[in-house]
Amino acid sequence: MTLLIDADWLCYNCCYAVENDDRFDDNLHVLYSRPSWGLDLIETYIQRYKQVSEDEGEVIMCFTSYPTFRHDLYQDYKANRKSRRKPLALKAVMDALTNRYRCVRYDGLEGDDVLGLLATSKELDDPIIVSPDKDMRTIPCKLLAGEDLELITKRQANRNWMAQALTGDATDNYKGLAGVGAVTANKILGDAKELTDMWEIVVKEYEKKQGGYKEALLTARLARILRSGDYNTKTGKVKLWKP
Repeated sequence: MTLLIDADWLCYNCCYAVENDDRFDDNLHVLYSRPSWGLDLIETYIQRYKQVSEDEGEVIMCFTSYPTFRHDLYQDYKANRKSRRKPLALKAVMDALTNRYRCVRYDGLEGDDVLGLLATSKELDDPIIVSPDKDMRTIPCKLLAGEDLELITKRQANRNWMAQALTGDATDNYKGLAGVGAVTANKILGDAKELTDMWEIVVKEYEKKQGGYKEALLTARLARILRSGDYNTKTGKVKLWKP
């Protein structure tokens, strides 16, 4: 078994969680932290993940390498996050993890893409993605998003991906069809099961409402988490999805 950890999410959340705010009076607040606190909390979570998966296999930390290819596709990608404060001990914790675990970054890719590539590569022993991110449901994989393991089939992953091509993702600052949320997206896709059929439906919806084929393709490419064959690790080139 190989645990593929969404390291960006885990490091951010653990580092935020261990910050302390001392208030000496109404005018003086001191925010402080220690890398060791963040690392201890991360280790606690990793041990919990191992217990849930009932295995003591390898742990791989998957990180983002900025800027990503999605910023080249769409310049406002994640522009809504620029003002977010990073936790105090983040860099020190990330650096320390490189001495404890195998850490993987690929040029121009988000940690999500690293997770997707490794989970679908067939080169690892029983890979399990550990992440609460809904985007992981667009990858055919074993997923640990809470307390239970889930199996996301290729058909389910493709449907979730096409649904997101309809809805867009406000968290990542790219739009889909106006007024279309997750429930409506699934209604639009109806009983379609094959990717080609779902894509045809997506294109028709964009042609009826906004943007047409070009806009539909851009949104689908932004929504797609990379899978095996979508990235050349030697050249650092992404193979963009083509219908």
